[in-house]
Amino acid sequence: MRFVIIEKERRTREKIERIVKDACPGAVLVGTSENGKAGWELICEGQPELVIMDLLLTGMTGLSLLKKMRAEKIGARVIIITSDTDFNHARQAIELSVDNYILKPVKTSQLKHAVLQARDKSDEQKILEKTFTLENIFTGCLNGQLYPDGHFNQMAKEKFGFTLEQPGALFSVWLGNGYTKQRDLVREVLENAGTGGDFCICPVAIDTWHLMAAVIYRTGGSRSQERQTTGGFFEYEYSVFKDHVVPSLSGSVSGEMICLWEETECLSDLPEALRRMRRIREWNLLFERGELIRREDVDKLEVIPLKYPVELEGQMRQAVLSANGEEMKKCYYRLYDIFRRETHSPRDMKECLIRFNMSVLSAYKMGHEIKSELEIQYSMQSIADAVSWSGIREAMEKFTGVLEFQAFEDENDSSLSPLIKKAVQMVRKYYDQGITLEEMAERLFVSEEYLSVQFKKETGKGFTETVRSLRIERIKGLLLSTRLKLNQIAELTGYTDPKYMSRVFKEEVGMLPTEFRKLSH
Repeated sequence: MRFVIIEKERRTREKIERIVKDACPGAVLVGTSENGKAGWELICEGQPELVIMDLLLTGMTGLSLLKKMRAEKIGARVIIITSDTDFNHARQAIELSVDNYILKPVKTSQLKHAVLQARDKSDEQKILEKTFTLENIFTGCLNGQLYPDGHFNQMAKEKFGFTLEQPGALFSVWLGNGYTKQRDLVREVLENAGTGGDFCICPVAIDTWHLMAAVIYRTGGSRSQERQTTGGFFEYEYSVFKDHVVPSLSGSVSGEMICLWEETECLSDLPEALRRMRRIREWNLLFERGELIRREDVDKLEVIPLKYPVELEGQMRQAVLSANGEEMKKCYYRLYDIFRRETHSPRDMKECLIRFNMSVLSAYKMGHEIKSELEIQYSMQSIADAVSWSGIREAMEKFTGVLEFQAFEDENDSSLSPLIKKAVQMVRKYYDQGITLEEMAERLFVSEEYLSVQFKKETGKGFTETVRSLRIERIKGLLLSTRLKLNQIAELTGYTDPKYMSRVFKEEVGMLPTEFRKLSH
């Protein structure tokens, strides 16, 4: 602990020094002064944690020195040792938050006790300053572990310029399975978004829910109050996130990304705001990637009840019974097209898909044994819990992976070796899921190089060429038979970028997908 002594009597200064060092052996004397003006300079230069001073000083009185310290936000602990018995002076000193007020002559035990108390308070303050950070405050708040009282809000006001009684907004980015990999990238974008405006942003990682959140708050100002009369209280901040932050994230983040916005009348109500966000998250199925979703947006949707496609179910059962894998794929694509043609609730779509899958399973069981009922249950639950189409796709891959029958055979496969026969059938089954040569080689327990050579030797085409050809034919079929958008078709055919898909399509067909669709209709 660093301390200074401001006392006009030399012997008293020496006695105080001995007592402090005896009480706290590690204490460091920054310096001493016999008048108030020099004492002020010493405090400013030495930045002590404890100031022991008299009130009866020359150059600047002790009370004047105290007032200056508090005005300059110098938070050092202060012990007064004085012969000044004026009660009014004592009252003023106490109002200026001194830690102890001792009358001369100094008693060793009394000063030692006061010094130890001041040291403990200083240590507590250091711990508090380390933990009393914006991120810790909002993390505790979002986790529902923070219950701020008046004292807490006063501390927040003094240190950060706001209280948890003020209104705020919450922006969250759900990243799904890509959370760990892309969390820091999202944090960086959010931190940069908070610079240069008259609102503040504090990014908070919520690992349990795989999302990065940003708490938006203000430290006051007339411009903020003016905005309240012209739109939502955080309408300006919402537009900044909608027009700049979300597009920036869309261009930087790969894979799943759901952006949500919620406002709250009180920052301490952030846990409820987060719960409301989670309740509307599955409505992302009705929005395009890169849209900023609010409850107001969801409430405006004109939802139409989904009629179960009985006829399509019959076609699918027939495809299963005849082990026609390509026709099964087409049935699922038609079902997806039904989902996307009109506005249906996420629950209706997921319940329809689960019912459709159970019909598939029923037909499959007529001629096959199920390897894992548990996997079936898990995949169905994954569909029910899904909040994105990629999540549903993953669940569907698990489901179809359990159905082990030769639905992707061709009469020409008989001339192939067992290894390449399996490889070709895997390509037909997974080409629209973005399967790579490396992944296929791993599943077949051979090297990538060996599989590549044998594949071309026996089929006459390379792996990449075969996959591309199948994808192009699938894209053509979807362009002709559905009204799906290009980004939706890209997702169904294993492309992560619809622009790249269009470029590949033009290289193969000689025209863009949009041109092909127009000519065909």
